[in-house]
Amino acid sequence: MAPRPKNPPPDRRAEILDAALRLFAAKGFEAATNAEIARAAGVTAAALYYYFPNKEELFRAAVREHVGTFVPTVADLTRADRGLESLRELLRRAMDFFTDGKSQMVLKIVLAEGPRRPEIRQAWIDQTAAILEMLTPFIMHAIAAGQIRPVDPRLAFMLLQGPIMSAVVLRDLLQIPFMQGIENDAVVDALLEITLPGLMPNR
Repeated sequence: MAPRPKNPPPDRRAEILDAALRLFAAKGFEAATNAEIARAAGVTAAALYYYFPNKEELFRAAVREHVGTFVPTVADLTRADRGLESLRELLRRAMDFFTDGKSQMVLKIVLAEGPRRPEIRQAWIDQTAAILEMLTPFIMHAIAAGQIRPVDPRLAFMLLQGPIMSAVVLRDLLQIPFMQGIENDAVVDALLEITLPGLMPNR
């Protein structure tokens, strides 16, 4: 293990995290080594160790910081008092976020490694839980206002996120041929026209 340097190296966290995600996605979490990550990031092994003592912490930080870029969007839209219009915009932003290249690298790693590596699965669970925590009061307010029917916020989250994740996995990660050519807007429009009405209260 490389010795921890006495003096902090220049801040290279962003480069290290980007390099780690690329290598984890391309080679697998186990196969990618710290030495390769350091080399790809253009830092020494000691500098890598200064920021991240192991690969598990490196991956947790990568997920936390990337998903963290979406958190302000969720916070702003759930605080805005625009009812279902906020929800519609949130779904469009979520589709854009999850079709971003870095998001797809994270998802590829979580899907491939998560079932057998609890620490990787937990990194994703922690970030998903944080977003659900912000969405729950928004959903409960919509229920109280009569905008959607009474429903467990976790189920609403699952029903609305599910089609987006399905599109990302089938169209982008697995690249199923007959899914190609379906645009992001078409996915969100279908979600708004088919799934969302099921959450509407009976009139």
